[in-house]
Amino acid sequence: MLSGCGKKPPLPSSGPPPDIETPVVLKGRVVSYGTNPEGNIDRIILYQGNRKPEIHFPPHLAEYILDIANVNASVNIKTSSIDRGYELVSIASEDGKKVFNAGQILPPKPRPGKEIRIAGTVSAWIRNRENTVTGFVIGKRTVLLNPEEGRILTPLLMKAKRIEVAALERDAGDGTINTLKFPPVKATEIKIDSIIYKIR
Repeated sequence: MLSGCGKKPPLPSSGPPPDIETPVVLKGRVVSYGTNPEGNIDRIILYQGNRKPEIHFPPHLAEYILDIANVNASVNIKTSSIDRGYELVSIASEDGKKVFNAGQILPPKPRPGKEIRIAGTVSAWIRNRENTVTGFVIGKRTVLLNPEEGRILTPLLMKAKRIEVAALERDAGDGTINTLKFPPVKATEIKIDSIIYKIR
């Protein structure tokens, strides 16, 4: 015999599911930008009195975002929370006349890039905050190195009399804004004196 005295199932919650985040709106003045290891701008740093939150975004959106977020501009940024801080959802000027939604622009399709060859010697070294070499400048191009490449090749490059680099040059119209003095390239082969090193 069934009884009507059993426990009733719990009523569904009226709030949003726990895995759906409520966007956070940040208001403040743009004080500077941050970059990824390749020198591409990928975040805005806001001034909010006693704090300076960093708002991240994909590098290909930089051109559109910085059209609104000039240094010292007051902006309203809708964000979602991520492990490293905040991810930009949309940005608007303080007066609301300029608005950009991150979802408007799809990531560019991967392109192999233009093949170029550079020869000469190292004119400058690129180092990170730990003073580790992450690249070098040759022929007005910046050749970027990953940690393993930097560890192996840097001592050889420092002693080299002649260097030849086969590289791929990125399309300049992909929306990114690079802060390096000389545009970065992706090396496919580096010849140090008479020895050739293939770059994966």
